[in-house]
Amino acid sequence: MSGRGHFRLLAHTADIGLEVRAPSRQELFVVAAAGFRNLIFGEVSAAEVVRRQVRVEAGNGPELLVAWLNEILCLCELGRLVPAGVEIRELTDQHLSAVISGEPFDPARHTVERSAKAVTYHQLVVEERRDGWYARVYIDL
Repeated sequence: MSGRGHFRLLAHTADIGLEVRAPSRQELFVVAAAGFRNLIFGEVSAAEVVRRQVRVEAGNGPELLVAWLNEILCLCELGRLVPAGVEIRELTDQHLSAVISGEPFDPARHTVERSAKAVTYHQLVVEERRDGWYARVYIDL
């Protein structure tokens, strides 16, 4: 899951922040997924052997990012999936349709760096800037 943007993790008391920059809004969601995967699993490799269709709805763009990352969290926790790639099929202010590919979690090969409880609305930012798109979101650990 690489993209043309970048992410960095932000320390917080009981949370961790994810700050994302990308040249387009679509790429912002791809890079946010990569950052979230890194937050949970670290730098582990995963093959694209399983594909999951994902659709999320929200009231606006920032809420859509939270819904997107929470959906990925559900796939990781309940679906035991280690994401490897993301293909955004459709993205509007209130709707996202994507395919997430990856492989089943294998404790012999994969480690969990951090257990996330939920993606929060705390200090949530998603905005277009002169140099591209920016997002900041905090994850409850």
